[in-house]
Amino acid sequence: MPSARRRRAAADDDESSQEDSRPTQRRRQSPSDGEEDEDLENADALDEGQEGDEQAVKKLVRYALACEYQRKPIRRADITEKVFMKKRIPFKRIFDLAQGQLREKFGMMMVELPTKEKITMKEKRAAQKSKGGSTSSSSYILTTILPLEYRTAAIIPPSNVISTIDEASYVALCTMVVSLIALSPQGQCLEAKLLRYLGELNIDENMLGEKTPLMLKRMANQGYIHRVVEKTSDDETVNYVVGPRGKVEVGNHGTIGLVNEVYGEAAPNDLEERLRRSLQMEVGKANRLAKGERKVELEQEEEEDNGGPSSNTKGQRSGRQR
Repeated sequence: MPSARRRRAAADDDESSQEDSRPTQRRRQSPSDGEEDEDLENADALDEGQEGDEQAVKKLVRYALACEYQRKPIRRADITEKVFMKKRIPFKRIFDLAQGQLREKFGMMMVELPTKEKITMKEKRAAQKSKGGSTSSSSYILTTILPLEYRTAAIIPPSNVISTIDEASYVALCTMVVSLIALSPQGQCLEAKLLRYLGELNIDENMLGEKTPLMLKRMANQGYIHRVVEKTSDDETVNYVVGPRGKVEVGNHGTIGLVNEVYGEAAPNDLEERLRRSLQMEVGKANRLAKGERKVELEQEEEEDNGGPSSNTKGQRSGRQR
């Protein structure tokens, strides 16, 4: 009998040891299963991140094209709010990817606008108080990167906003107004003088019946020109200067091209010298601009002379077709 009891006890011990070993085996298998689940989650997160970046790039490209169609600046704050929907998305990576899409598929790129000049004493004092702040405008516009020989109306026709004729006329008028201001002394033109110039061109009759003051206001809102009002105790002076969009889209290249087109073969011998003085440019650069060299090459030289590249002008080229 004692031997039978010992056999039953031994059998019970074997069964209990087997039962104890089963959970241990299950516990040993669980870490490998967890690693597989974690790998799958990481892969899904990676795919979702890539899809999220692609969607953000597409939205940014569409937003940039829509802003340019309306002649609105592409502001960084608006990109964060309207494109990224205030989500924590790496701005620089998405911006660079969108630049690549714009270059490859549309022949365009986003160029940062320069900041507005401080003209009045009030603006200059405010700038001195905020000295040390950011000099970046954080605003961009689209410009073409096509070579000059491809910037023709057949390749880059005017936008069909109202009609191609009206759009081409408006672009030409913006170029004319920006050039008149740029060629004025110190780059400033009195409002009365500018209105007189435009009156001689019968702008009220030739531009869709729109009154000249309203047209100038529209140009100012779009950034082609900037209206500066300086008040004193006795008088009020109103001047126009070239705005940020006007500097990028037209610039010295567009002004010199317009003047040469107007004079044609009847241009005086000292025309380039006079343009250089009016635009405050170096002789060599004015001559090369007159011959049709690209603005970006000259600006890169100027950046090197000043000690390095500038975010406002790097890669910048003429914008809309003129």
